[in-house]
Amino acid sequence: MSTSHDLDDAPTTGPAAPVRRRRKAPARRTYGTVRQRPSGRWQAIYTGPDGLRRPIGTFDTRGDADAALSGVHADVARGTYRAPERADLPIADYARRWLARQRDLAPRTRELYGRLLEGWVLADLRAPGGRAPINLGTYPLRSLSPTLVAEWQDALVGATERAGVAAAQRQHDPGPGAHARAWARERGLTVGASGRLPAVVLEGWRAAGSPSTALVARPAKTGRTAAARAYSLLRTICSSAVRERLIESNPCQVPRAGQAKPAERVPPTLREVEAIAAAYTGDAARFRAAVTVAAWSGLRAGELFALERRHVERLPSGGVRLRVEQALVELIGQPVTFGPPKSAAGRRTVHLPAEAAAAILEHLERWTAPGATSLVFATRTGRPLRRAPRTQAFARAKARAGVRPDIRWHDLRHAGATIAAQAGATLAELQHRMGHSTIAAAMVYQHSSDDADAALAARMADRAAALASSNVLPLARRA
Repeated sequence: MSTSHDLDDAPTTGPAAPVRRRRKAPARRTYGTVRQRPSGRWQAIYTGPDGLRRPIGTFDTRGDADAALSGVHADVARGTYRAPERADLPIADYARRWLARQRDLAPRTRELYGRLLEGWVLADLRAPGGRAPINLGTYPLRSLSPTLVAEWQDALVGATERAGVAAAQRQHDPGPGAHARAWARERGLTVGASGRLPAVVLEGWRAAGSPSTALVARPAKTGRTAAARAYSLLRTICSSAVRERLIESNPCQVPRAGQAKPAERVPPTLREVEAIAAAYTGDAARFRAAVTVAAWSGLRAGELFALERRHVERLPSGGVRLRVEQALVELIGQPVTFGPPKSAAGRRTVHLPAEAAAAILEHLERWTAPGATSLVFATRTGRPLRRAPRTQAFARAKARAGVRPDIRWHDLRHAGATIAAQAGATLAELQHRMGHSTIAAAMVYQHSSDDADAALAARMADRAAALASSNVLPLARRA
C-alpha cells in the first residue's frame, strides 16, 4: 500500500528525466553600457545630461564597472554631476575667466587682484629644497590637492620675502648722495636734508673711501602680506570652482596662510603733523592744509583729494562739515577718474575740529578755484593730484621737518582715528567717522600710548576715590 509520500515521489509515466533549471536573465541596465574589451577588462560608458557619451574607464570586473555607472547615475539624479573635461581646464584659464566675471569689484580692487594673479598665483615660483619651480597656472583644476597647494604656498612665501628684501634695499639705499650726506653729518658738517651737496663734501667722502656704513636701513618687509593676499585670492577662486562643481572640495587648507598680521604702525604725533605741514613750501604750500585736514578728519587720501567746494559746509557755529561722496580712482597707465568711496559706509559726513576747520577755510580763500565743483586740493591747473607727486612732496616735507622717515601719508589717517579714540569715541562713532563697514576694521586704528594709559590709570584712581568717599563698594567686593 502506497502512502502519499510514495505517491509524491513516484515518477510519472516513462523513464525519469533530469530536471533542467532555467538560467535567470540578467536585469536590464537602465543607465549606461558595460562591455568587455578584448583584453578581458570591462569598460563603462554613459550618456551625460548634455547628450554626450563618455567612458568612465576600464575595470577588472563587471561589478566594478556597474558600481562606477551607478555612482554617475546618482550624481545625475542629485544634480551634482559635472562633466569631467571641465575640470581639465588649466587653472590659469579658469582664474582669468573668474576675474573677468567679477563685475562688482571696485577698479582698484580689480587691479590688485590682477597683479596678485599674474605676479604670484600664475607665476613661476622657485620651490623650496631645490625642487623644480612651481607654476600653479599650468596645472588642471582636477589636479589641485592640499599637498600641491601647500608646496606652492611655501614657494610663494619665499618669493615674496625675497622680493620684499630687494625692494627695501632699493628704497633705503638711494645712492651715493645719501651716503655722503650721512658721512658729513657724522663729522659735524652742516648739510641740508635734500638738494645738491657742496663739492667739497663729495670730494671728502670719496677721499675717505666712499663709506656706506653711515646709512642705517630700516628692517625690510618680509612680504608676508603679499603672500597672504595671493593665497586668499587662490582660496576664493577655488571656492568658486567648488560651487560650480568643478572640484569636490577646496584644496586651500594651509592653516592661517591667508592671514598676515600687519606691522604695528606708530601714528605721527600732532607736533609731527604740524612740522610736516609747515615744511610744504613754495608751490607745494597749496597742499599744506591737506596734511592738517587728513590728520584731523581721518579721510582716505582718495576721499580727501576728491573733495569739491560743494562738499565743504560752513556751519552756523563756525565749524566745518565735510560730505564724503566720491573718491579718486587712479589705475596704472590710465587717467585719474572719480568713483564712489571704498564702501557704502564711506558715504558719510565728517565734522572738523577747530584747527582743521580754520585751515581748510583759509585754504579755500587762497588756493581753491571758484565754482561748486572745483577741487579743494588741486594742482595749479585745477587737476587732481596723482599719487606719485603727492608721495614725493610728502617725502620732501618730512625731510625738511626732520621727523621720522617711516611716516606715510596713510599714517595721517591713523593719527585721526587715534585722536578720536583717545577722545572717547565709541567703536560705532569711530566706525562712522572712518567710513568702515565693520567694527573690526575700526579697531585697527585704536592705537595705545603711554600717555593714554597714564590718563586711564588716573581716571581709575579718581573713580576708586569717589567710591571710597561715598561708601559704595564695587560689585566684586559686596559678596
